[in-house]
Amino acid sequence: MRRSFKRSLADGASKSIVARLGAAARFLLCATGALLLAVTFTPLVPWTAARLTDNWTDSDGDTLVVLSGATIQNSVYPRSVVIGGSSYWRVVHAVWAWQHGHFQSIFLVGAGSEEMRRFLIAYGVPEGAISVETRSTSTHENALFLKPLLDRFPPGRIVLLTSDYHMCRAARCFRRVGIAVTTRPFPDLLKSSNTLTARWQGFWLLADELAKILYYRARGWI
Repeated sequence: MRRSFKRSLADGASKSIVARLGAAARFLLCATGALLLAVTFTPLVPWTAARLTDNWTDSDGDTLVVLSGATIQNSVYPRSVVIGGSSYWRVVHAVWAWQHGHFQSIFLVGAGSEEMRRFLIAYGVPEGAISVETRSTSTHENALFLKPLLDRFPPGRIVLLTSDYHMCRAARCFRRVGIAVTTRPFPDLLKSSNTLTARWQGFWLLADELAKILYYRARGWI
């Protein structure tokens, strides 16, 4: 009698665990399906990117600060380094800002700045107007290492140029260390997310950026 009672209890516990696992699996599948539909067929990615952007005006000023992004290094030829996709579009928009604005100088900030400098010179920006900071490897270090360089010169009105989804964290980093910036974002994710196939890549970029925002807030960097 006692054995049968214990067996029934064990069977009941096993069924309960199986039922809970089944419910958890169904919930996970439904959540995954909902996320798949939301990312692919709704403006979730461009809407979030737009929310992370300060303004959409082509801000003009005296000093243009451009943050570098990724670089591409050839595994066969380690010294052959070129600008990656994010750096490319940032420096392209820097050329346009120089051509159509009234900037007197450009600061390129980050590890890929030397490659970006060559791009600017190739498109007619005077070499003497370009300064580079190559030590920084994060947005926090971008602001921290640029501050003493800007303090040596009268920079005037400083305009910060970077990708749309990156602007929220970048501008707050710069202001946190005492650099007053006017923002000039460009439509990076807003453009790429117009195609359905690119929205998932944009989604993971946004997820990474939101995680970095939380981390920077916890560290007191923004």
